[in-house]
Amino acid sequence: MTTINYGRQAVRNEGFTMGPGLIGRVRSYLARSRAERQLAQLDDRLLADIGVKRSEISRMVWGS
Repeated sequence: MTTINYGRQAVRNEGFTMGPGLIGRVRSYLARSRAERQLAQLDDRLLADIGVKRSEISRMVWGS
């Protein structure tokens, strides 16, 4: 399981776990999109410090 923390929210790479139904899926999508944007803004050195390659960002956030 991969967990990405930012602020007080955490996005876990284990499916839509942020709530039931459509609202939960929308919240999960928005949180993952935000996490992906924030990781993409980091430079390669910072990504290496947390053990993520730039080419792995999408897979780490979305799980595919």
